[in-house]
Amino acid sequence: MTKHKRVHAGGEVQAFEIVIPPPTRGSLRQQEIRRRKLARVHGRLVVGLDLAETKQAVTFSYQGQQLKRMRMDCAPQHLARTLQPLIHHFCAQVGARDGVIALEPASYFWELAAEGFEAAGLDYVLLHTLAVKREREATRYTPEKLDPRDADLACELAESGRFTEARLPKCAKRAALDGLAREYLLLRQKSSAEVTRLKSFWGRMLPELGELLKEVDGVNAMAMSRALLPFRELAALSDAQWVERVRAHADGRIQPTTAILLLERVRAAYADPHRRSDEGLALRIAMCAERRRMLERQKADVATQLLQRYHAFEESVLLDSIPGSSELYNAITLGLVGDFRDYDCARAVVKLAGSEVNQYQSGEWTGRSRISHRGRHRLRTAAYLQAKLLVSGNEAFRTRYAQLLSRPLQKQQAYIALADAYLRTAHTLVVQGEPWREEARSRRR
Repeated sequence: MTKHKRVHAGGEVQAFEIVIPPPTRGSLRQQEIRRRKLARVHGRLVVGLDLAETKQAVTFSYQGQQLKRMRMDCAPQHLARTLQPLIHHFCAQVGARDGVIALEPASYFWELAAEGFEAAGLDYVLLHTLAVKREREATRYTPEKLDPRDADLACELAESGRFTEARLPKCAKRAALDGLAREYLLLRQKSSAEVTRLKSFWGRMLPELGELLKEVDGVNAMAMSRALLPFRELAALSDAQWVERVRAHADGRIQPTTAILLLERVRAAYADPHRRSDEGLALRIAMCAERRRMLERQKADVATQLLQRYHAFEESVLLDSIPGSSELYNAITLGLVGDFRDYDCARAVVKLAGSEVNQYQSGEWTGRSRISHRGRHRLRTAAYLQAKLLVSGNEAFRTRYAQLLSRPLQKQQAYIALADAYLRTAHTLVVQGEPWREEARSRRR
C-alpha cells in the first residue's frame, strides 16, 4: 500500500450530552418583549417616515415588500391629515387591517407629528437613532445618509420589531413635570458653570481673595463681585463708600471687615505696575455674579413649581417614603422617567438613564467595564445626586456604600451603583404600590 492509500484508524468518538440551561427571568422577559413588538406590527401596513421641518420622506411597506416611496412638502403637525387617506388606500390594496408609522425622534418635529397621529387615531412607533445609523452602515457599508433610504430603513426596523416603546407623556401633567425637571437641571448646570467662571476670573485678577474667602459664591463674595469696579475707580473709594456699595449689592448681611480687607488688596494691586488684569476682568466678574444671581432665582422658582406639581401625583408619597431622599430629586426622577409602571422591570429604568454597566470581553481578554452613557443624562445626574444624599441619610444605602468601597471601588463608581439602586427601588415601590419598609428590605438582603 502506498503512502497515498494508507488508511489511519480513527480514535474513539466520545459522545457529549448537551445540557440546555433553563431559561432565566431575563431571557423570558426579552422573549416576551420581542413577541409583543412583533405582534404590534404583524399584518399591518408599515409607513417609514424620515422627519424634517418641511420636506418629508415616506415609504409604504407591507410584509417586507416596498409599495411606494414619495416625498411630501408638509409640516410635521399636518402629517396625520396628509397620510391618513394614503394609509387607507394602501391598506385596502394589500388587505392590511390598518397601518403603523415608524419614525425617529427628530428634534421637536416628532412631538408635533405624534400629537397629530394620536388625534387622528394613527398608531406610531419610535426608532432608536443609533439603530438607524447602525443599520444604514450594515446595509450600505457606508455612513452615507439619504432621507428616502432612511425611510426604507424605518420600515425594515419596524417590521423586524427593532423599535422602542417610548411615547409622548400620557397627560399634560406629566409633560409639565418633565419640562420643569429638565429646566431645573439645565439651570443648575448653567449656575454651576458661572461659579467656575467666577473662580477663574478672581484667581487671575486677585489671587489674594483665597486668603479672605473660602467660596466665591457666598453672600459676602457675591456682593463684592457684583459691586466690583475697575481698580482705578475702586482705589479712589474710601472704606465707608466701598462698604456701602457692597451692602447695596448684597442679598443678606455682609462682613464689613472682609470687604475693607479686600479693598486694601485691590489698592495694593492697583499700585503694582506689573498687574494688568484689572480693567476687563473686574467687569466680567460683576456680570458673571449677576448671571449667577439670576440663575439661582430662576432655579428656586422652577423648584417651587416642580414640587407643587409633583405632590399632585400618587407616586410622590411612595418615593418620599425612602428615608434620606430629597423630594426635589424624587420629583425630577418622576418627571424624567414618567410612569414607572410602563417599564417591564427595574433594570429598564436603569438602562433609560444610561448607567447600566457594559462588559467588554473577548476570548481570554477582559476589558474594563464602564457604564453605557446611552440614555437620559439628566436622569443619570438626578439619580447620582440623590445617591449622595441617601448615603448620609439612609442606613441601608450607607451600609451598601461601605460594602462597595471595600470591593474596592472608587467613590464615584460606588455612587453610580447606588444611583442604580435608587432607580430600582423607586420602580419597585411604585409598581408594588407600597412605601419603604426597612424590615422588608432587611429580610430581602
